[in-house]
Amino acid sequence: MARPLTDTTTNEARRPVLAVVFGDLSASSMALAAAARDKRDLVWIVNSDEIRDTVMVRFLRRLGTVVDLAGLTHDQGVEAVAATHPDGIVAYTDAHIPTASALAQALDLDYFDDEVALRLTDKVAQRQALADAGLPVPFCGPLSTQASADEVAAVVDATTFPVIIKPRHGAASRETHLAHDATELRELLDQVRALDAESDMVVEEYMVGATPPPSTYFGDYVSVESVVAHGHISHLAVTGRLPSVPPFREVGMIIPCDYDDSLVDQILGVATAAIRAMGIRTGCLHTEIKVTDDGPRVIEVNGRIGGFVAPTLAQAVPGLDFYEISQRVALGEMVTFDHPVRPDRVGYGIVGQPPQGVRRVATVTGLDLVASHDGVSSVSLNRQPGDPVDWRLGSHEYVYSVIGSAPNHDAVREMHGFIERTIVVTYDAE
Repeated sequence: MARPLTDTTTNEARRPVLAVVFGDLSASSMALAAAARDKRDLVWIVNSDEIRDTVMVRFLRRLGTVVDLAGLTHDQGVEAVAATHPDGIVAYTDAHIPTASALAQALDLDYFDDEVALRLTDKVAQRQALADAGLPVPFCGPLSTQASADEVAAVVDATTFPVIIKPRHGAASRETHLAHDATELRELLDQVRALDAESDMVVEEYMVGATPPPSTYFGDYVSVESVVAHGHISHLAVTGRLPSVPPFREVGMIIPCDYDDSLVDQILGVATAAIRAMGIRTGCLHTEIKVTDDGPRVIEVNGRIGGFVAPTLAQAVPGLDFYEISQRVALGEMVTFDHPVRPDRVGYGIVGQPPQGVRRVATVTGLDLVASHDGVSSVSLNRQPGDPVDWRLGSHEYVYSVIGSAPNHDAVREMHGFIERTIVVTYDAE
């Protein structure tokens, strides 16, 4: 139970305490600490056994209190977190949502309950919830890599090709593939099985994009960035996508998207319906929606801020900090927006994905030339020369990122081309 925000001994206001479940692939610890500023204290909930960067835990101690769950039972973990007297809790990756949910329920904090957490982390449960609420959804069937021939045949009979095969629990297009027929589906299952003998997958009908597409250059799907506070749903932005690279790896995003206003209104309506179907009453969300000939359709509802969304949004609307908003929401503040932001410039986040079939980054050049270009805010390396890369692991395997803003969508398109021509990455092949 959270303490009162007024110290009863001195009658003075105290800073609220926010527990952040943190680990690999979380939002930047520096960005989260900057968002907290002097307004709230952060407690970092980690499991050091699951963090690859061993220096990170020591670094987090400089940014707040650290509670390490490694080696603790559930009850011991709850007791350790309770001792910090948190007033709220939040997670920034799908993998941490179940931990945050379990701690929230044990400590009577406002977060996703176990049913909502399941819907947000299990693709089959999510599709069922959307269907139960009356939203049109594609066929989505579970299929383990250990499935028998009869089980595979049953899924093949129930669906229409082409289909997408992807992990039942996962994000960022990890091990996500397109199968055009039953033979290719079985081959892909064999490939995934060779890498992970016991993996839970789903087979889902592929949603074909609208004809003509909603954008002449950018992608046929978007994400809606939403804030839910005490059951009130607000939409902060509709984020467009740069053309992806095979099989489904993201290359970048833009805020705002370049769709017609009438289509954006339809997309916002679908996002609202999907959030309600999930039963979400609090949190900052990232709902991916594809435009088809039958209208906008939900790809996935994510119970956290999307990757690169916060810095891209800050480029579109300087001074708007989505991480700071998420912290306020997690602490129970009633945060609402009347409509999505209408910026004067277009924020962009562009990344370079490794080609299929390469194994290691050899050289990277041209970063300095891009960094000096007008409108570029930051250029970062995610993989150094000598580091391994694996396209099968999805969008998180990007080599570099460029964050910035441009006066319009045409200028972003030109910038995308400039970046791809200027930053040259060489690789060692398999």
